Amino acid sequence: MTTTYLKALGWALCLTCIIWTSWTCKDDVTGGGPIDVVFPDSNISFGLQVQPLFTRGCAFSGCHGADRYADDGYALESYEHLMFGTRAVVFRGDPDHSLLIQSVEATNSVPKMPPNGFKQLNDNQKRGLRKWVAEGAQNN
Repeated sequence: MTTTYLKALGWALCLTCIIWTSWTCKDDVTGGGPIDVVFPDSNISFGLQVQPLFTRGCAFSGCHGADRYADDGYALESYEHLMFGTRAVVFRGDPDHSLLIQSVEATNSVPKMPPNGFKQLNDNQKRGLRKWVAEGAQNN
């Protein structure tokens, strides 16, 4: 084999590895982690607080992406997946009966989300999700 051929093959392999790593790495694709998302006391915005939290901590971690859960109601990649999936995950205005809140707060024998071993939501984020549902779970 010629030196030129081996160099080209080496560069192709390096480029392939870089592309593969970038494509398969789903950890923290949007900047800061879920800990960076801070909720206000009221007027919670889906676009400014809820979706960034889901994107950074749930959807692109590989756990609740549409590619895995689009059909059963646990996809958190978009408002449509969350609200109009096949399972009622959020009851607008009723956080106590919303599976999302029960999961985050680990109540009513619902498995805790995120599970141990993953970055946990802080108290501000738990209160913020509860308040967002109580305020009507708007797509704002």
